[in-house]
Amino acid sequence: MKRILFALISVVASLTSCEQIILDGDWDPIELDKKHVNFPSEGGQNTVSALNYSRWWICGGYGSKRQVNGRWEYDDYVYPTSSVEEYVTYDTLDGGWFHVLVPDQGKSNTVIITVEPNEGSEPRTAIIDMTVGDSFTSISISQK
Repeated sequence: MKRILFALISVVASLTSCEQIILDGDWDPIELDKKHVNFPSEGGQNTVSALNYSRWWICGGYGSKRQVNGRWEYDDYVYPTSSVEEYVTYDTLDGGWFHVLVPDQGKSNTVIITVEPNEGSEPRTAIIDMTVGDSFTSISISQK
């Protein structure tokens, strides 16, 4: 009986000593190959990559944000969706005039940004928020 108890304690001790605990806020900042993408009025497509993570997902997109009474308020906030119904990937975003996709159903460190032609005379801007675990970053896009 003592041997079984000793073996059980040894197994539990070895499992807990090898466990790596990542605390909230302990994630490395996301490094990007570019933080801003410009598009001509004709529209187009461009990619942005996370350099230090193998995958990431979309938090959302918006036109602008401002602080009102200590809270952030967003203009034209758009929530991401998942391309696969069986599980949550948050790999697509439809902002109307801009579209965002994380390839391979979210199993990529790249995001593809597609912008529709700008038929108006005013420039357009948007922010895309991305995340990996507890680390967040923003990609800004603008179009003439």
